[in-house]
Amino acid sequence: MNAPSHQSTLSHCAEPLEKRLRRRVRGDVRYDKLSRTIYATDASIYEIVPVGVVLPKSVDDVVAVIDECRAEGTPIIPRGAGTGLTGGAVGSGLQLDLSRYMNRIGAINTDTRTIDVEAGVVLDELNAHVALYGLHFAPDLATSSRATIGGMIANNSCGARSIVHGRTVDHVLSLTMVLADGTVVTFGAAGTGSGAEKIERGLARIRDDNFDEIGRRFPQILRSSGGYGLDRLGSPGEPINAVNILCGSEGTLGVVVGATLRLTPLPRHTGLIVLHFRDVLQALGATPAILSHRPTAVELVDRLIIEAGLANPVVAKQCGFLSGNPGALLIVELQDERADSLRTRMEPLAHQMESADGCYAVVRVPDSVGQLGVWNLRTAGLGLLMSKPGDEQPYAFVEDSAVDPTRLQEYIQRFTAILDREGVTAGYYAHASVGCIHVRPVINLKQADDVERIRRIAEAVCDLALEFGGAMTGEHGDGIVRSCWIEKMYGPRIVNAFRDVKRLFDPDNLMNPHKIVDPWPMTEHLRFGPSHRQHEVKTAFDFTGHGGMAGLAQMCSGVGQCRQTLVGTMCPSFVATGDERHTTRARANALRIALSNRGLLDGLSDPHLGEVMDLCIGCKACKTECPTGVDMARLKSEYLFQRNLARGAGRRERFIADLPQRLARASRWPRLFNAASQSKLLRGVVERRYGLDRRIAPPRLAHRTFRHWFRRHQKRRGDVNAPRGDVVFFVDTWTNHLNPEIGMAAVRLMEAAGFNVLCPTTLCCGRPAISQGLLTEAKQLAESNIRKLARFAGAGTPIVGVEPSCILTLVDDYPSLFRFNAARRVAGQSMMIESFLRRLLDENPNAIRFDPPETSLLYHAHCHQKALVGSGDGVALLRYAFGDAVSEIDSGCCGMAGAFGHEVEHYETARAIGEHRLFPAVRDRGEAAIAVSGHSCSVQIDHHTHVRPRHVVEYLADALVE
Repeated sequence: MNAPSHQSTLSHCAEPLEKRLRRRVRGDVRYDKLSRTIYATDASIYEIVPVGVVLPKSVDDVVAVIDECRAEGTPIIPRGAGTGLTGGAVGSGLQLDLSRYMNRIGAINTDTRTIDVEAGVVLDELNAHVALYGLHFAPDLATSSRATIGGMIANNSCGARSIVHGRTVDHVLSLTMVLADGTVVTFGAAGTGSGAEKIERGLARIRDDNFDEIGRRFPQILRSSGGYGLDRLGSPGEPINAVNILCGSEGTLGVVVGATLRLTPLPRHTGLIVLHFRDVLQALGATPAILSHRPTAVELVDRLIIEAGLANPVVAKQCGFLSGNPGALLIVELQDERADSLRTRMEPLAHQMESADGCYAVVRVPDSVGQLGVWNLRTAGLGLLMSKPGDEQPYAFVEDSAVDPTRLQEYIQRFTAILDREGVTAGYYAHASVGCIHVRPVINLKQADDVERIRRIAEAVCDLALEFGGAMTGEHGDGIVRSCWIEKMYGPRIVNAFRDVKRLFDPDNLMNPHKIVDPWPMTEHLRFGPSHRQHEVKTAFDFTGHGGMAGLAQMCSGVGQCRQTLVGTMCPSFVATGDERHTTRARANALRIALSNRGLLDGLSDPHLGEVMDLCIGCKACKTECPTGVDMARLKSEYLFQRNLARGAGRRERFIADLPQRLARASRWPRLFNAASQSKLLRGVVERRYGLDRRIAPPRLAHRTFRHWFRRHQKRRGDVNAPRGDVVFFVDTWTNHLNPEIGMAAVRLMEAAGFNVLCPTTLCCGRPAISQGLLTEAKQLAESNIRKLARFAGAGTPIVGVEPSCILTLVDDYPSLFRFNAARRVAGQSMMIESFLRRLLDENPNAIRFDPPETSLLYHAHCHQKALVGSGDGVALLRYAFGDAVSEIDSGCCGMAGAFGHEVEHYETARAIGEHRLFPAVRDRGEAAIAVSGHSCSVQIDHHTHVRPRHVVEYLADALVE
């Protein structure tokens, strides 16, 4: 083949980089403003807008990106989940996101306990896969639900149990990476090539030339991760394993695309002891004595995290292990092959700590469910710390220093003195077992004085770490925030050695520049800064508690919990697509930037906001599962309201919002409506006119409404003794017009419990209007309902509903739409029927008698229920009747979300959401029946699995002994 002519090469390079990438890359190439906006940040304090974003599908795609960027001189910033705290995954070049497509897991070799993975594999998903063989990848990060293996390699991640398992580098046998010249090379035990040999010879030369200085300048502690790991390259004459320096290189030496990992057996038995102390220093003072008992982890949690955890509804429910009001906790974990041996080791430790200075409570947590609650408080630490509204936040800029654990108490005393001199408070948590402390001073980065203050604090902490023979970087990498202190930590000769390493791998400085080598100052490229301004918007919802709509959006810390897929509900659209654009984080960042003076997105009218908001299904999971409580459902409703004000609501939006009124009119002629609405002709018309998918049949009206039945029921029932008094049943649209049998069952249950049921003539709760951003109409409905319910609420009468999205609208949305007391009183008295009856039976188990049939039930709870009150009441209530025959499906979201699953453009996404966890569980149910709490869940399950669920109260009413 003839070589290309000089002229053709010039012509090729003259084409825009974006066009060349689109021609060569099979993955996604994105240069739009929205993608560049949402990839401008990670979980750090920094923000740099990239020139574009590529999501490669293969190694060939990565090679093509590097080839084209090298020709253009455009830097490349590799990225995993974007959960880093140092700014290592932001930069002004091209973002290379390997998490969406390059996430394949190879076959496990059980003989060697090894497995091949691509860089985008998520740690929890890998461990779920290998757990079937009794194995796991041992480094256990707080972000394990979304952290990728590539990101762990980049930062040489450690985790809580590093005292036993070490760091990521200790479990990586080989790495396959694409170098800056486009060469694909494998380093380590799996094989080498000419590229690898050349690199290894260069590394040997750098090591040998600087061996004495390496010994003098690198900290001799368990957790030192600064710079390049020259101290891990061995002694002169020993063979070089480049894996040892590539782990922790933060994407500055090439793009890791795959790895061979060493797996270790899962622990057989685990026990936790939670030690309660009056303050942090007393807790750290006890650490050396604890280490003599050979724990697998010793984790510090301070008062700020504890208080934030108790303020979070999800975390608070798991905090039953807390005793009193601790200033700090030490979470001590021990593992053993035998249960009796574990108990033998735990008791001496517990007894010793009972007399430790400042330790006032020793709580043993032997069961796995309780242990999960303890660890959830610890792993949510960063997000929980940042859950306080306002500009003053506990930021991560000196959060990762490490010293000998025996000196940790003294170190923190000196550290705290630095903060005291600056007049700054802080939140603390730590891997106390290895002396790695996370300190987050509370700072306002929008003020120039505080920007200068973070530089002074960081410099003082750097000096302190040096004095203690410690490290400025314990596990999270250098990134932007700490690279500028590398020369102070290691000296000029080691810094020159780092430059030699960089030139060896990346002579053109293409890979993630200005990290580790030739760094920016730490106060450049801040997400916020003295010049930052946010725009004020007059809103329908009340956001004053967060400093406005922008204030709530900027609560997102970037930790990326919305990217988790194996647990919880947040975020259903990311679960379905794997696309960063469809995370709560992306939506929050887009809103934050649109409502600021950054100039990237043009206010709430920017069309790009519609793209990022499109797949938000309003499940509300983010309100409680997001550690900082970013309520994207409410933010989306407000965004749609502002958009509707500017350009008018669309035809479909009004159709959906008006559905309750349409059903009320149609209920006069239910048979006629049903015959017409089920016809293929009319379904086609509805699809063309309103975009509602013809594949899902419209709802069938009941032949008589619930209210019609209830009026007749009241006449038949007459005046009866109701020993427990009145209860208001809030009649929602779906129960009244579509599923009156659910309302009938609810009434039977409440009357069987001794209540007199009242059904005042309320209107629709307003949820359909809220979901479509028609908040003026929603407020009118809400105001009417509040007027009718206020007198009952004022008298202390419970207000109960069977449809979670409706009754919880009264609880969650009404107080934000109306700030007057009546709305709060109504909200305070409103609850789901599951909660109402569960409380009654907890107080008096004989209040309702059941004789259930011999059947087992699988229970799926509605998303709003899970988010706002939890599914526990539903499970507990069913177990009063069905006992152990009830189990809850670990189901996430069904995908219907009101009208979302009916919409043509969202039908397949809604199906994918349900298929992730819920639908397979329903299909595999065996003989079990399916119980649900929400109308939309029932429709979605029925449509996609052909299994017809029933509401919780229907099963309970059938089991009544009357």
